[in-house]
Amino acid sequence: MFSSLMRGAPFPMMGAAFEGVETKGSSQVDEEALIAWQDVLDMVAAGRPGEVSCPYCNHRPLTIEEVEHSTRISCPKCKKFIQGRFQP
Repeated sequence: MFSSLMRGAPFPMMGAAFEGVETKGSSQVDEEALIAWQDVLDMVAAGRPGEVSCPYCNHRPLTIEEVEHSTRISCPKCKKFIQGRFQP
């Protein structure tokens, strides 16, 4: 089951923001996880989701889905994920 989303300041990225972040195993925003996922978020925001791999295990492709008005990007291999909203 999903842990609750953390609410806070949006994280800047290529003209958009990704607000409300969660990562596997932590209900708090993990700055290291945000850094790890930033390239993935940038590529998805740029419309190139097919070019991304998991920042932890390098598995491709990642699963990108809309879940309860937010975007969830997850790795089917290692099960790590990030979830939040892209905002213009």
